[in-house]
Amino acid sequence: MAKGIVIALVGSMLSVALASPVLAQPGPDTVQPPGLTAKLPTPPDPRGTDRAMWGGGMAMFANYPMSMEDGGPMVFASKPLWLGNRYRFFQWAADMHALVGFGTNEKHAYVIAGPNFGFNLYLGSVFGFELREGIEGIAQIGERNVGGFMIGGMGAYVFRFWKDDRKRLKLQIHMHFGGYLASDPGNDMGMNAAMLGMGLGYEQPL
Repeated sequence: MAKGIVIALVGSMLSVALASPVLAQPGPDTVQPPGLTAKLPTPPDPRGTDRAMWGGGMAMFANYPMSMEDGGPMVFASKPLWLGNRYRFFQWAADMHALVGFGTNEKHAYVIAGPNFGFNLYLGSVFGFELREGIEGIAQIGERNVGGFMIGGMGAYVFRFWKDDRKRLKLQIHMHFGGYLASDPGNDMGMNAAMLGMGLGYEQPL
């Protein structure tokens, strides 16, 4: 009888040992789907310059000679050249900016372009402000073709309504003052090249 008990115990131990590897293997219902083990997407680089902004609005230009008022539509675009460290409320930035406008009074086109340097302010998850200043070139094109240099830039109220922080809606104010490289003896203004405008722009990743 004792011999039979020993044989039964040995048989039970062997059956458990043989069955345990099978029980340890996960069945079809216990395998984790691949999607749950994949890495989370990498967030966009806050210093990445692979983005651009374009927009349009209305502007007032000083027409050469005599700085006559010449208002009309404008279109503009910019692209970051460099972005500093993104802090919670602040970020340095440098952009290349270009603007093209047409004056409906004097029938001249105006082109302004140049690098700008400034900063971005982040005042919450949606609203912010930005400022850019720089030295730019200007050309008046039409019956009287002249060129010159300007100091100026733009400020903007910025709204980030999208999940991607690089998508931004901007209400911009443009201000530029300078002089044409041409004689204007009848003009008593020290800077006869000027532009003031307002427009709406949209920035997004490329």
